[in-house]
Amino acid sequence: MASDIVFLKDEKLRQLATVIRGHEVENLKNLYFKSVGEQAKYLRICNSNQVSVETILNACGDLVSTYKDDTVRAPIAALILSHMEVCLNNALQIFTNYTLRRTYLDKITTHVDNLIKDLNDLNTSNPTDVATLTNKIQHYKEAVTNFTKMSVNSLASQEFSKNLRISGIEFQTLVKRYQANLGFDGPFEYLKEEQKLLVYDAIIEASGRGKVLNHKILNAIALPRSSSRSSIESKDISIMDAGMLLYNAATITWDVYTSDHPIQTAMRNAVKQVASKGGAVLKEIVQAAILTGLEGIAATSLFVTGIGFVVGILGSYILGEIAGDIFDLIFGSGGTKPLPNEGFIYYVADMPNGKDLAKQIANK
Repeated sequence: MASDIVFLKDEKLRQLATVIRGHEVENLKNLYFKSVGEQAKYLRICNSNQVSVETILNACGDLVSTYKDDTVRAPIAALILSHMEVCLNNALQIFTNYTLRRTYLDKITTHVDNLIKDLNDLNTSNPTDVATLTNKIQHYKEAVTNFTKMSVNSLASQEFSKNLRISGIEFQTLVKRYQANLGFDGPFEYLKEEQKLLVYDAIIEASGRGKVLNHKILNAIALPRSSSRSSIESKDISIMDAGMLLYNAATITWDVYTSDHPIQTAMRNAVKQVASKGGAVLKEIVQAAILTGLEGIAATSLFVTGIGFVVGILGSYILGEIAGDIFDLIFGSGGTKPLPNEGFIYYVADMPNGKDLAKQIANK
């Protein structure tokens, strides 16, 4: 599998978070905010992202120190640290929009808290419990690693993406098709997170990028009551912190769906311009983009918003306090929910490329 990702370890991950924050702060200084308070709000998000990285790594480091003399827990503590390093590489290198990364880091924080609790509560005298927890963490790590590599492997899905563009298929239709293939009834928005995750994973597999949630991984990360073969085969499965994995699967699916649509410099310039005087409502940003010559499914609020928040417009991103809510509206509903075109102000700014910065830090 092609990979453009360099997986950094603890100290270099901290460096990456610091460098990214520095670039983000400088870029925000170039934006015009209508008040100092509004600017401070967006700077706080930058700071909190870096703090979250430090906090997660510190918690894992403390865990390793706490159990260094425990022959059973010590290797599991080290595995949790290694898994979190993968998750944070994923957050810093894949989720370039820092306002969206804020929500994703919250999901990672919940995930590591749950794993630490599992380790603290572990019955170390029960070999089955020890093996089960170890297996679960190993396969969470494998899933996030594979999602991270797939995020930069657009070449593998090139033909699939081209066919989607030529056919003019709407995102909602694409999602419904694979939902039906899996036998999930009802509106997509009412499915369990785990079911939504499986739908997006099925689209990724069909695109040619590969499958992450194979039977082995699902069996390892499923909660005990749903880890039987019959539950997994019927897709009636419960996964702790499924939302963290869903963020990855949805992001890759969106990249698959949109990557064959050429994005022009004119579109980037137009959305930056319309938001340059103290921000703009989503409707204004979308209209500015469409007027640059977008056609068909690209000339829609869903397409422009998804591009702007998730994969970027030639390095520029739509920033907003409610970026996580926008993401959930789009991908939690399979693209069927209306977007808040009025009432919220958004900004457009260039964001640093975490993948490039990671390579620079790795080579120092």
